[in-house]
Amino acid sequence: MTAMPREFDAELAAELPRISRLAIHLVHDPVAAEDVAQEAALRAWSRRTQLRDGAPIGPWLNRILVNLVIDRSRSRRDELTISDVEERWHDDDYTVDPDRVVARAELRDELEDALVRLPAGYRTVVVLHDALGWTVAAIADSLAIGLPAAKQRLRRARMMLVSALGEGDPKRSISLGQPMRCWQARRHVSGYLDGELEPDRRRAVEEHLAICPTCPPLYAALVGVKAGLGALRDPDSVVPDQIAERIAAGLPGPDPGR
Repeated sequence: MTAMPREFDAELAAELPRISRLAIHLVHDPVAAEDVAQEAALRAWSRRTQLRDGAPIGPWLNRILVNLVIDRSRSRRDELTISDVEERWHDDDYTVDPDRVVARAELRDELEDALVRLPAGYRTVVVLHDALGWTVAAIADSLAIGLPAAKQRLRRARMMLVSALGEGDPKRSISLGQPMRCWQARRHVSGYLDGELEPDRRRAVEEHLAICPTCPPLYAALVGVKAGLGALRDPDSVVPDQIAERIAAGLPGPDPGR
């Protein structure tokens, strides 16, 4: 059994400014964000009986919105593919100019231009985690995928974003012999940045970085891009009242006699 109708309407109305902000972060287009936020609110209202009694509305509404964003996203002609990016990162000679990548990541327009080149399922994960501070567990729950799959999407999304920002003048150099292959070190980059590696594996990665000519620039670029995404989060941002009001106006009104 779900909450009483009037209680649900009040809880949904209170969530509208938050999901509007979330939509803007994920869609990067104010008009499209308003549309998807309103559609998410309408879907939530029409499915309100599916919300378990006592369950918080926020995470449930997040799932509806995030999946709507992914479903409504259209592929771009210049969209990156994970197979192409992983092929580059498997190449021991592939690297980027970290200064250029980080400089571009610090420019909001450049960063958002690179983000929209990621497939929606990857873009959503990296924005939710690195820009909005969601945990991997919360992302996995919203996308109805396992924790390992969510971690893999985050790792791949970070790699794709660095490659997108680094395109134009990729820098290559000759790899030296290392005890850990470059791709092995690059596979662990997200875990390394998030402090999740076991001590022995972390030490092996650091030993590789100390002698490898191509991996340190990629790691430095990833650190800078992650920081750039974090700068997108504005805790003081406020969705204009009229936007939340327009979304609320599109919801069905209470039934007579409630």
